[in-house]
Amino acid sequence: MSSSRFKRPAKPAKARILTREKLEEWLANLDPQAANVSMIDGYLAALVVSPQFIPPEEWLLPILSREVANASDDSIEGIVRSTIFQRYSQIGATLSGGPKRYAPIFMRTDDEEVLLQDFANGFYLGMRLSIDDWKPFMSDREIGMPMMAILVHCTTMISEDKRTAAIDEQAAEILAESWRVVPEVLEMLHVNLAGSRNIEIR
Repeated sequence: MSSSRFKRPAKPAKARILTREKLEEWLANLDPQAANVSMIDGYLAALVVSPQFIPPEEWLLPILSREVANASDDSIEGIVRSTIFQRYSQIGATLSGGPKRYAPIFMRTDDEEVLLQDFANGFYLGMRLSIDDWKPFMSDREIGMPMMAILVHCTTMISEDKRTAAIDEQAAEILAESWRVVPEVLEMLHVNLAGSRNIEIR
């Protein structure tokens, strides 16, 4: 009596992922140049904590080209897309209480000064995809005020000249260190905004 031998189904291949440096290099070589890694990180963070779930097919195009959104998985554009999806999932996992804390990606000067502008611009771009859902929370002082640690650095809400003129020297010194509280702000937003969705947050 012969016995049938069954093969286990092959495990799906893991998507190829670019390192942060390779992704930054790829983005920098685009013509016209797209967002950098820090801006994308701010954008993804806003999507994760947003009070309204936005599906990937809606948020990919505003930050990347249609070629990336529609590329085959094994093309460089497809690998870029997989890399961004992985970062999106990673942000969600860390803000949901994962073993590691969310660490935002910020640009830095050669002297290691942290620049929050690109992250803030990306964050605001992500907010604009569902801005009406954000407005009630922004008007809540306990939520809106901490958000200013990010949004005050945004140059797409207000021009850099007007922003600089509105900030005195003492405030500028405080704001230069506001990047330190961004993880706490996003954790708070994740609880209060994303936690209000009528879906399960994973």
